[in-house]
Order: sequence, then structure tokens, then C-alpha cells
Amino acid sequence: MSFTDSSEGGCICCGECCRGGMHVYLNPDDLLLISRFSGLSNTYGLFEQKIVIIDYERNGAPVPRLRFSKGPAGCCSFLENRLTDEDSPGFDSGRLIGLCRLHPEYKPLVCMLAPLYRSVDLDDGSEQIGFKRPLPGCPGYIGFDEKRLPDMTLSAGLKERLRRETDFFRMLSGLIADGMSEKQIIGQLYYFDC
Repeated sequence: MSFTDSSEGGCICCGECCRGGMHVYLNPDDLLLISRFSGLSNTYGLFEQKIVIIDYERNGAPVPRLRFSKGPAGCCSFLENRLTDEDSPGFDSGRLIGLCRLHPEYKPLVCMLAPLYRSVDLDDGSEQIGFKRPLPGCPGYIGFDEKRLPDMTLSAGLKERLRRETDFFRMLSGLIADGMSEKQIIGQLYYFDC
């Protein structure tokens, strides 16, 4: 199954999961890719320009996430809404779609995996993959069987990104356990040259 084939249930590029109260948490790989996309020489610029903020919602740990604009129409700064035309493959002409300007080369890992989520137990290294509807009533997943995950073949590059994310969370947990201050953690894990 392809998550972009709406005939089988899948993303219809409405852009709704890129708006509102969604939280897109990032890892250091994501920071590097977004910095490169943005033409920055270091990741600090993402925080300085308020593209990325530090969030403490994940177990109280300082984790970077994309900052969405405020208000009822708030959205990810990389969301591009546009009307399709005759040259838009897979879409009817004149339909409003929401496209990610980071797709596919610079896209955050969590967005690449959506609507799947990944949970890793850092103690035993076990991993769980599950389905999570991006939003209640998501039009791309009406009729999708949430109990049966699609067959997935992961590219070597995606497998490597998943491994590095696991390493990142292991390192973050270790720094917290060692009593490192939030400021030191942020400086060590999230501010670096591209």
C-alpha cells in the first residue's frame, strides 16, 4: 500500500495535519536537513529565526519541534497550499492541496513516517510501529484498516535515520540521567554547524 494512493486510503495532501495544534518533534538529523534547506550554516539559526523551538512536553526533556504560526489558521512554515492544475500528477485540476516544501529530501522523520508512529524502549532496544490517525476524521484514512499495518519496505537511508534517532534518544536520556542542565543539553545536541 502506498500512503499517497487515496484509492486505497492514504494521504490526499489536504495539509490539515500541518495546521493547528500539531507538534512536529525533531531530532538532530532533522535539524541538519532543515538548516540545509533553509540555507543556514548552522542549526542555531533555526532557533534564532524561531522556525524551531524547544518543547518540554515529552517527559519533561528539552526536545526541538517546528513552531507553527499562531491563530486558528496556524500552520507549519514549510506548508505550501496551492490549487492543482492539469500538470499535477494524481490530483484533479482545481483542487486545493497542502504540500510540504521539505518533501522529500529534507522532510522530518516523523512526517516521513506519518501516519505511522514509532516507539522505542531504550532499555531493551525493542521497537513498536503502529498507526495513528493524524487528525480525527482525516479524509485520507476513511475506511483504512487501523489494525493491519501496511507492508513496508524501508530504504537503507530510512533505516539509518531510524537508527540515528534511537541513538539520539539514548544520548538525551543519558545526559538527563547524568544531571546535565537543559542549557547544556540544548547546546550539545541541537546547536551545531552544517
